[in-house]
Amino acid sequence: MDQWLYLVLPQLLLVGFGVLLGIWAILLRRTDLGLEAVAIRFGWLAAAVLGVWIVALAVRQRQLPILNPGQLAFFLAALVWFGQCYAQRWVNQRLFAVLPLLGVVGLMVLGLVSGLHPGTVTRFLVGPEVAVHASLSLAGVALLLGCGVFATGHMILHQQIRRRRFDAWFQRLPSLGDLDRLRRLTLVTGTALVVASVATAMIWTSLRPGEEATVISHLHQMLLLAALLVALVVVDRRRWWSANGLAVGCVIMCGVMVTLLCVSVIEIFQGRGA
Repeated sequence: MDQWLYLVLPQLLLVGFGVLLGIWAILLRRTDLGLEAVAIRFGWLAAAVLGVWIVALAVRQRQLPILNPGQLAFFLAALVWFGQCYAQRWVNQRLFAVLPLLGVVGLMVLGLVSGLHPGTVTRFLVGPEVAVHASLSLAGVALLLGCGVFATGHMILHQQIRRRRFDAWFQRLPSLGDLDRLRRLTLVTGTALVVASVATAMIWTSLRPGEEATVISHLHQMLLLAALLVALVVVDRRRWWSANGLAVGCVIMCGVMVTLLCVSVIEIFQGRGA
């Protein structure tokens, strides 16, 4: 059973997402609405299979896939794709589906190379409190990565309009309005999840004071990220910047978030975080 859960099924998932990426690569070169509809349905099926794998693994190890860096990478890949499907319900993203797919495949490869079997588990990674905090944090990160993708798309499309380049690519991308809606949706939702994850960690700290130093060490990065995100949401809601300026701000925020996330993960698995 372990061989299937930790190796065979993840490899099959990677192959499935590789096939899906191949389909979208074909769609980059030619317009085929029928093939595009197949790709969208295949994406929903892949999300369902990922969900089943996460549930099966959580039952087997009595914890979500967060017990080592490989599991974290694979779990984040799953959440990125869930976020993609969530956004797809609001606006058809057309060719922008390629970008999250590249991220999903890359994270899955990283997870498999790092290894998914937990081995010796740090005690701070076990328990329902950790599962809630980590799932909220990673779900927020996944949505905010999507926010960065949509913001990048907004910047690219804005430049195309300024240069009056209305080619085939322009016709197959969402509109500026749709990209702005998706950027705002993922920014606000992702920020809410990150703030909620920080709140759960603070509650956990109050209930288990003996681990306060360990938890707070990890939370330094999350608190800074939450503060920056809330500030960006306020700027967005007040419309103090232009739509393109907000898109640039979201891209910069994504870079900051990835840096803080890497520092946080390193602290966790060096035994100084929680």
